[in-house]
Amino acid sequence: MSQITNARPDSQASSRINQRTNPRTMVPYHSAIPRYHQIAKTLRLQVAAGGLGGQRGLATEAALCAEFGVSRTTIRHALGLLKQEGVLQSRRGVGTRMLEHAPRRTLSRSAGDPLHGGLGSEPRIVSIERALPPAMVAAFLGLDSTKRATKLVRVHDLDGEPVSVVITWLPARFAHGVTRAALTHHTLHDVLLKQSGVKLERSVHTIRVARADATIASWLGVALADPMLHIQASAFLKDGTPVRWTDNYFNEERYQYTAEMQWNDARRFR
Repeated sequence: MSQITNARPDSQASSRINQRTNPRTMVPYHSAIPRYHQIAKTLRLQVAAGGLGGQRGLATEAALCAEFGVSRTTIRHALGLLKQEGVLQSRRGVGTRMLEHAPRRTLSRSAGDPLHGGLGSEPRIVSIERALPPAMVAAFLGLDSTKRATKLVRVHDLDGEPVSVVITWLPARFAHGVTRAALTHHTLHDVLLKQSGVKLERSVHTIRVARADATIASWLGVALADPMLHIQASAFLKDGTPVRWTDNYFNEERYQYTAEMQWNDARRFR
């Protein structure tokens, strides 16, 4: 089942608007998310990127209808959502304008850096429990389908807002020292080293775009099916023994990951 649909004007009014404007490429809306929500998010991102200023009037409803290929009702729903969030302000005789806000900090990590190290985020523990891991995690940790592992769920907050959800799986033999008390004052890396003598040697990161399910959306403070940066980290001992599987879900508006490549012999790459 396709998740992307081509937008078509959703009323006769928007059809008349499109006939009076130059044809545009149809907008690839996500079929599972209300269009007004997607439009509001697009306008919100334009504000964050500096594309719309507080002293500049917003485009007219007719222009927005033509740009997004939707009816006035849909545009008004989108603008209403932004007004509720304090992004927009309407004044009689002045019109609708974007309000200036101090930009939220965008966090940046580079290849080789810990994903949360040095960010200044505050981790809070949601849960620690023994549970059956997903099949892919069990296979990585070398557990059969009946073996439980330690599941640790944390949310990292920055400036009073959640920036990431971190779900970690550990084999029981490595997790006996992983407690709420221990994690209150130490990182998980340090707890594993000090309590279990586990010295992690390397970590492999797999980066992709994911969609927020109901649980992640509620923890991260985003809408259902909103895009997220998903960084799956697999950690190993020096001898190659797998120790830790971690799924990091980052608010895609607040986190970026930078990788630097160096080539010693450019002839090898074509």
